[in-house]
Amino acid sequence: MTTTSIPVYILTGYLGAGKTTLLKTLLRHIKAEGRTPAVLMNEFGSESVDTLLLQNSAVPVMDLLEGCVCCTLRGSLSITLQQMVVQYKPNVIFLETTGVASPVDLVEALVEPELADLMHLAGIYTLVSAKRFPLDLSPDSLDANERTMIQQVQYADAILVSKTDLVKPEHWEALQKVLQELNGDAPLLQVYKGEVDAVELLGVRTTPKEKPSAKPKGISRRTVGQVKATTRERTSFGNLQTFTYEFEGAVDKEKFFDFLRALPDNVLRAKGFYKDAEHGMLHEFHYEPGAPMSAIVDVDGNGRAFAVFIGKDLDEAGIIEQLQECKKD
Repeated sequence: MTTTSIPVYILTGYLGAGKTTLLKTLLRHIKAEGRTPAVLMNEFGSESVDTLLLQNSAVPVMDLLEGCVCCTLRGSLSITLQQMVVQYKPNVIFLETTGVASPVDLVEALVEPELADLMHLAGIYTLVSAKRFPLDLSPDSLDANERTMIQQVQYADAILVSKTDLVKPEHWEALQKVLQELNGDAPLLQVYKGEVDAVELLGVRTTPKEKPSAKPKGISRRTVGQVKATTRERTSFGNLQTFTYEFEGAVDKEKFFDFLRALPDNVLRAKGFYKDAEHGMLHEFHYEPGAPMSAIVDVDGNGRAFAVFIGKDLDEAGIIEQLQECKKD
């Protein structure tokens, strides 16, 4: 590692845990210190909503789409990081992974010869949603996605827990015990709307990443699957699928939110942009079961309107039919 080696921070965590919101906080801190950050954003769908949300941050962002950097896009990761260094000359890099990524393979990629002389791993920060993380770690109770969440925690240098205000105190107490059982070496920090002590977090030193030895029985290192893109708009990854819907014109906001609230449990995440028919404004929206939210991003309604859906065994035709019914009459 040379004296000019660039620190790389990996942000991982399951779908909807709050990675991009945290990233914005860290970028503000890094820029205030006079440093030059760059961001590599990974999405396993064909669109990156989060990249568009970072457009106003004045930070260069590059995308790796339609795959996961932990497996099928690993070669692209190396090439893209090298291009980023040449083009933007950052002195710190943040890599935000797709929610189903395994961090251990990213660590291995960073020590390969073509990257090892340019950069080094500075920390793995794992975001955990207090609402979504499993409390029962018995193998028979876990699905593939929950196993991914667990592995993300096991390899973390710091664990950040969001949405603790949305669970009961006894649930939060039980969750802390579970997280400490999985990774007792990592500091446990609460995050509210992405706000965290950036100095404390960035000061956490990374440790050598080896296969955890103290695991709950049945939890093992794994890669979640392989990407198969059937069309540009629809991608499958392991047991998850994603597709993108392009809105044709404005939608009735009330109908659209009724649609989101009625989505079945197998829709794990939805996000994107829609144009409000009443005011003509462009809104960003994101949804996880039971919690649709939106915010105005352009009062003049400029920009593309599209929605990305992520879930298991998605009924794409049925979802599209319901979306078309959200058009303003």
